[in-house]
Amino acid sequence: HSTSSAAQCSAVWRQRDAVVLNLAPKMQVTMLRVAVLLTGAVSALKPASRRHLLKAAPAVATGLIAAPALAEDFQASLKPLYKAAKTAKLTYRSKAGEPPPEAWAEDAFVGRYTDPINHPGGIREISLTDTFVGEYRLVKVVGGGGRGEPKEYVLPGLVDANRITVDFSVPPKGGPPNLTGVLTLPTPGRPGATAIVWPDGNKWPQEKKN
Repeated sequence: HSTSSAAQCSAVWRQRDAVVLNLAPKMQVTMLRVAVLLTGAVSALKPASRRHLLKAAPAVATGLIAAPALAEDFQASLKPLYKAAKTAKLTYRSKAGEPPPEAWAEDAFVGRYTDPINHPGGIREISLTDTFVGEYRLVKVVGGGGRGEPKEYVLPGLVDANRITVDFSVPPKGGPPNLTGVLTLPTPGRPGATAIVWPDGNKWPQEKKN
């Protein structure tokens, strides 16, 4: 019985380590399944072990965060995004006067942006997660509310120096997959704001740096 309990505990911790973005509304079903698994595992453990697991449970069930049944499934779903980020890194050519890659802070993209060209009135909030996919930091892009787009959506992205690769195809957004934008800084002495510039020329001006 103790061996079975230890195995259950190990399985629960492996799932807790796989906590990731809620990539789509249907992921809420996965979150519910994880909660059920946690409940079953907790009931089979000793009191001390149960206390530790119950403390961990809120991290699994927090708001827009969900844990897939297997971490491998989540990593596999991000492979196209990872490949796009890697390609962008290999093919990117820096512009004159641009800071070198090592000069960009890890949280360079964190903040609130607008989309005045494509979706006036829309807001994009970019925040860091604790997850890495290869050498790239996973970020959460919460957007919506603009003209011609859903009220709210959550998209996965990978950041590297001044580049961010985002999968806009995730429902309900339903846009193009795996686009890479470049963070540009205002030119000294000229009007302008920090902005993310996308391949089609669209810009997300930064409204607030968090």
